[in-house]
Amino acid sequence: MICFKNNWDETLERFDAWYRQKPTDRPLISVWIKRGENEKLFPPYEEAPYDDAEDVYTNPEKRLARVMNSYGRMQKPGAEAYPNFTIDLGAGSMALYLGSEPHFTPETVWFKPFLEDYSAALPFRYDPENKWWLKHLELIKRLVKLAGETDIVINVPDIVENIDILSAIRDPQLCCLDLYDHPDEVKLALDGITKLYRVYYDAIYDIVKRPDGSSSFTAFNVIGYGKTAKLQCDFNAMMSPLHFKEFVVPTLALQCGWLDNTIFHLDGPECIVHVDALMTVERLGGLQWTTGARNPLSGDECWHGMYKKVVEAGKGLWLSLHGYKPEEAVDIAAGLVKKFGNRPFYFQMPQMDQSEYDAMMIRAEREWK
Repeated sequence: MICFKNNWDETLERFDAWYRQKPTDRPLISVWIKRGENEKLFPPYEEAPYDDAEDVYTNPEKRLARVMNSYGRMQKPGAEAYPNFTIDLGAGSMALYLGSEPHFTPETVWFKPFLEDYSAALPFRYDPENKWWLKHLELIKRLVKLAGETDIVINVPDIVENIDILSAIRDPQLCCLDLYDHPDEVKLALDGITKLYRVYYDAIYDIVKRPDGSSSFTAFNVIGYGKTAKLQCDFNAMMSPLHFKEFVVPTLALQCGWLDNTIFHLDGPECIVHVDALMTVERLGGLQWTTGARNPLSGDECWHGMYKKVVEAGKGLWLSLHGYKPEEAVDIAAGLVKKFGNRPFYFQMPQMDQSEYDAMMIRAEREWK
C-alpha cells in the first residue's frame, strides 16, 4: 500500500469542524510541500502521450501515471492537503447524461446545446442507457480499481447543477430570455435537473465513498464525512438578485438538504450581489471565492466587506492565496485571522519547501487561535 498522507483522521475532523463552524485551534489549511531528492517514493512512472483530446479525459491509466509522479516524486501534502484524483468529462457532465454531445479540447470540454422545445423535452427523465453516463461510470470504476493500492481519494466528478446545466443544453443567451418569456418552463426544468442531480450523485458516491463513508469532490479540494459537493451557478453573473432568489436559491436549498457537506463556488465580482441570498441557505456550509482574472487577489481589503457577511452568517470561507509568494501568503492569512478569527477560513496556500512549511505551521499553532 502506497500512502502519501499520514494524518487522515485529523484532516477529516478538521474539515468536519469547518463545515459546521465549530471552534478549532487554527484555520483549515491546504498546502503542498516540495519533495527533496531523497524524499522521492519510487522511480518515475512512464507517462505515455495521449492519443487525442478525448483520450485526455477518458484514459485513467495514462492520467494516473502523471498523478503518481506528482504525489510520489514532486510534492507531498501538508496540513489538510490530501492526494485526490478525478476522471471528469468536463465541468457539467450532467449535460451529457441528459443528451448533449461533447466537444473535447486539451484544455476543456464543451457541450453542444440540443434543447429547442421545452414542451417536447420536459419533464427530464433519467436515462439509464445514456452512453456518456454509462461510460463515465465505467471510467470511475476503473479509476477506483487502479488507485486501490494507494490512499489517493477518488473524487465525485464535477456534475454541476441548476441553471448552469440548463444553459449548457439550451444556450446561455436563450436562457436569459427564457427567464422572462418561459419562467414556468425554466422552473420545471430546474426541478428536474435538481432531482436528477441526486440520482447521478448517489450512484457515483456509492462507487467512490471511502470505508468511513467520507467523500471528496473534484473541485476546490473539499472532503468530509458523508456526501460532499461543491455547488455553483456561474450563470448568476447574468442574473438579477430577484431572479437568483426566484430560480436558483430554492434548488440550492434542496441540494444542501440532502448533502452532508457543501460549499458554493462564487466566481467573480459580478456575482457578489448574490451573497446575501446565498447566506440565507441554512445548510450551506461555506463560500468558495474566486476573484476572477485581472481583479485584486483574495487578500485585498476590497473584498473584506463580503468576507464580513460570510463570517456573520456563520459560514466557512474558502480562499486561495496561490497568487502570492509563500511568505506573503502567510502574512495575509495572519491578517485575515486577526480581523475575522480563525474559524471561517480554509486557506489554499502556495507550494512551499519544508522549512517554509514548518515555519508557517509553528506560526499558525501559536498565533492563529
